[in-house]
Amino acid sequence: MSSEYYTATTYWTIFVAMLIAITTIWLYRTGKATTKAQIIVALLFTGLIFFMHWGFSGEKFLPASLSGGLFFLVILVSAFAVNMAFFLTSSHIFNNLSQQHLQLAHGLRVFIGGGFLMEGVLNVLPAWFSIMDGFMHIASGFFALIAAMAYINNDKLKNKLLWLANMIGVTDILVIVISICFIVWDEIGPHHNMHYVVFTAGPVFLWLHFVSIMKLLQDKKE
Repeated sequence: MSSEYYTATTYWTIFVAMLIAITTIWLYRTGKATTKAQIIVALLFTGLIFFMHWGFSGEKFLPASLSGGLFFLVILVSAFAVNMAFFLTSSHIFNNLSQQHLQLAHGLRVFIGGGFLMEGVLNVLPAWFSIMDGFMHIASGFFALIAAMAYINNDKLKNKLLWLANMIGVTDILVIVISICFIVWDEIGPHHNMHYVVFTAGPVFLWLHFVSIMKLLQDKKE
């Protein structure tokens, strides 16, 4: 693997993490969060990105000998913590959002998927894994955008498309995380630059799926 390519794609993953931060702040603003809340979210994301860059690039965050199983546990704990933080502090903000806003945010996954395809071409990720990862992200983003358009146009299939988009999106997250930790772990390890996206996009997208599904269930009851 070329160190030049790896460095270049690291800048790309940092950029993606920044896009996730900007998208989350946009959702807070659209959900009528206070300016203070938006600033806090911005500061938390900024601190997280700097911490990850310090930890992953310098191999200081986790021991190089860490097993994939333990890394899987780290991902689960961090995702649970982030989603609980969203639930306890921001549920009212995300309840102000429509399915349109939630699904448009997932559209960012099309761009993320293209980036992981790039990492496969540059031999920064195993080729087969980057193809699977890339196309699953692209499919998640594509169907989310289709569902958003159906919702905006009040199409009679909008709820079915929303369910489909959420199921594809959740499957994408689960398959990729399991693959990282138990299939390609020996090739990427605990300090690969794709983890910038795992620890920023993963928890946020998981939370958006949760909110979207809760809204679908609530609409069904009504």
